[in-house]
Amino acid sequence: MISVFHLGQASNFPGKIALFIKKDLIQDFKLNEKSKIILITGTNGKSTTTGILANILKASGKKVIYNKSGANLLSGIITALCSGSNIFGHLKYDYIILEVDEATLPLLTSQIKPDLIAVTNFFRDQLDRFGELDTTVNLIKKGISNNKNTTLVLNADDVRAAFIDSENKKIFYGFSTNAAKGAFNNESNGNNLWQENPEEITTCPKCGSSLIFSNKFLAHLGDYKCSGCGLKRPEVNFLVSLFKTDSLSTYFDITFDGHKNNFFISLIGVFNLYNALCAITIAKTVSNTTNVQVQKGLQSYSTIFGRGEKIDLKNRPAWIYLIKNPTGTTEVLKTLTQIPNARFLIAINDDFADGRDVSWLWDAQFDILSSHKKEIYISGKRALDMALRLKYADINSSQIKVNENITSTITNASKSISQDETLFILPTYTALLEMQRKGLCKSII
Repeated sequence: MISVFHLGQASNFPGKIALFIKKDLIQDFKLNEKSKIILITGTNGKSTTTGILANILKASGKKVIYNKSGANLLSGIITALCSGSNIFGHLKYDYIILEVDEATLPLLTSQIKPDLIAVTNFFRDQLDRFGELDTTVNLIKKGISNNKNTTLVLNADDVRAAFIDSENKKIFYGFSTNAAKGAFNNESNGNNLWQENPEEITTCPKCGSSLIFSNKFLAHLGDYKCSGCGLKRPEVNFLVSLFKTDSLSTYFDITFDGHKNNFFISLIGVFNLYNALCAITIAKTVSNTTNVQVQKGLQSYSTIFGRGEKIDLKNRPAWIYLIKNPTGTTEVLKTLTQIPNARFLIAINDDFADGRDVSWLWDAQFDILSSHKKEIYISGKRALDMALRLKYADINSSQIKVNENITSTITNASKSISQDETLFILPTYTALLEMQRKGLCKSII
């Protein structure tokens, strides 16, 4: 249908038209007999994990379709599928990989039968939409319950993800306790930052007692056991045993099937290592992908829209990192402040796709920027809220440059950056879309 009207795959809009015409349109798509459907959900990392996985499977010679734009509501998923099908709805692919919004998962799995569902993690996100984490967990649990024969790939380091109540086959990925030993160039600073992150309250899913952590890798993600009943992190099938990072890449060892395997990816940050680990776990689970093919996929991976995306800004390189919740924002700040001569522009909107509630800004650790001596540019509809948050993070008022107009803010920031400095733009989702719509940024990798 969408192919006939040449509506393309730019957004949710084509899918909305299709769903208006036929609400259960997704059931009309016709798959190859051997096609496998993979769904990736959870709070953080869905888009990057989906992109890395697609790249790995394509590197192994497989034909893949996925919602590359990151539009993960039902309308966006329909848009992606229509763009890849012929006028009769045939999808001739080996793998259909779909990033799925947590609230959309139950609706989607009531209409299709995925071969695998991956759950990345659970963090507070868009509280006005999801409420507290129990609501998000229950939505994903409901989505899984529609499919008893679906294999689950779960983050063992997140107790809520690891112990989702279901009888499905489960495969776990996670970090070893010593994975971060020597991981950072500035070891003392890096290791301090490694421990600093807003955490979700975590208790034992079996008895409700407190969890004891032998190590935490990112916020509440870590190696744990229950102080009451003794429940502990499940045995990890795909384990990062060691990783090292520089300003451009991450080098890591994964142990699976009794063997240690070496990989690297041109992404930085613990959050991106979790994304790569999840993608490799899925690829190895659903196919006979070799390590050479995995590395080829990792090496040729280009970041997607706004997730560590390198752009051309007034003929100067800059980077965009989407921010949307406390933990993700803190982890981005931890990573980027390790880079010499970093400069920052933060753009905060509160449209529906961002979440109307911006109180999460107070839980994110913007205090990490307190030692930053250069100007910090602030923009977006909630620029004043962001500026106030930075003042309470002990950042000098004279450093905070506020302008709600994103266009002029980017122009001013680009003029202030010297040749040896790198501008990092941290926008919420609709601020990112506005930048793209106004032609303010063009991807160069």
